[in-house]
Amino acid sequence: MTAVENSDVVIVGAGIAGLTAAHRLVEAGRSVVVLEARDRVGGRIYGFKHGDRVVQLGGRWTGPGQTRIKALAAELGVGLRPLQAFDDAGTERGGGLDVPGAARLIDALAESVLLEAPWDTPDAQVLDSQTLATYLDATFEPDLSLAVGSLLMGFLPEPQECSLLHALTYLKSNGGFAGILGLDGPAHDSEVFEGGAHELTNRLAALVGDRVRLETPVFSLEQSDAGVVAQTADGWFAGSQVIVALPPVLAGRLVYQPAMPPLRDYLTQRMPIRGKYAVAALYDKPFWLDQGGTGTVATDNIFAWDEGGPVRPACITGLVSMARSREIDGMTRAARRAAVLGDLAVGLGSGALEAVGYHEINWAGEPWSRGCNSYLTTGAWTAYGHTLRPSVGRIHWAGAEYTVDFIGQMEGAVRTAEAAAKTIVQGEG
Repeated sequence: MTAVENSDVVIVGAGIAGLTAAHRLVEAGRSVVVLEARDRVGGRIYGFKHGDRVVQLGGRWTGPGQTRIKALAAELGVGLRPLQAFDDAGTERGGGLDVPGAARLIDALAESVLLEAPWDTPDAQVLDSQTLATYLDATFEPDLSLAVGSLLMGFLPEPQECSLLHALTYLKSNGGFAGILGLDGPAHDSEVFEGGAHELTNRLAALVGDRVRLETPVFSLEQSDAGVVAQTADGWFAGSQVIVALPPVLAGRLVYQPAMPPLRDYLTQRMPIRGKYAVAALYDKPFWLDQGGTGTVATDNIFAWDEGGPVRPACITGLVSMARSREIDGMTRAARRAAVLGDLAVGLGSGALEAVGYHEINWAGEPWSRGCNSYLTTGAWTAYGHTLRPSVGRIHWAGAEYTVDFIGQMEGAVRTAEAAAKTIVQGEG
């Protein structure tokens, strides 16, 4: 172990939250070090170029009301462009069922949620004691329950795993189920960043510079009256404050000295993260347009869309369902490629089998992510939710899970990062 390296603030994680916090702190004149376990920045944002085509396999979307991520993009010189995978998912994927009516009924229930304190929501205990699946099955006919649950799995875990209170909190935080589906205007996910969302984290990293240390996982955090020390294989990094910009499931795996308060530890035990395969299939040309199609595929196995634009190769990006992700995970890469292209062919025709390129990532298998979207199990919000956001001594939290608005989104991650940096700067005077 090498000697201690000192900074004003130690930041654990170089995703968009960690890098945004670092950027804001450097702007405020504070010294920082950002410790990242991976060999790249970006965290759950992941993209690259295949020829002239930008391929994105992680976080990418923005949309209505997401002001902070758009302001950051403008500051960094990253443009936006519209990309709607669907005009109205409630109709397009509803199979003739009254999905819009079901969405509005769910939104009416979600309206009672207190986003600042979901545990204080009227009837919070009742809502938190049942799964989303229990509610859907009791409220809707079987076919409609299945269709609504399938749509919600685009953002949440499988309905039988998720607290109803958490599902309602997530939906209200993101503008409502109807807003997510695009029933009353542009959908929740209707814009993407020019060059990919990874342009944001790449440019932030360039601004933060050599303060970012890659391949430097943090094992423990020890705090005292003097500050906080982060232990890594390369040495100790000391700071007056620390921002942990990790999803709760990973934050809970760090060793804390002194230990986290029991209720905070119980929370991270009950806040898992769901993971699935994200895939991109590349083609010489968008053959689906010649056939009068849109490039959208919506089946039980995959939801996929055309990335659009004149750039070649053409690209269909897809999110494999959780059940299908578990099924294909045991296959060889070649067999998995064939299975995914076969799933695309259900909606696109046999031309989907003739991909000239194929990329995939299993977010559940990424050791420094373990998934994409976190959620709370039954009973967790009401028993332990109040411990999610507050700092613990000199340890502050930032990321998409810790936000009040836009839970699970890059917008929420940026908001919490800027708030954590502001708290530190104001606290130090």
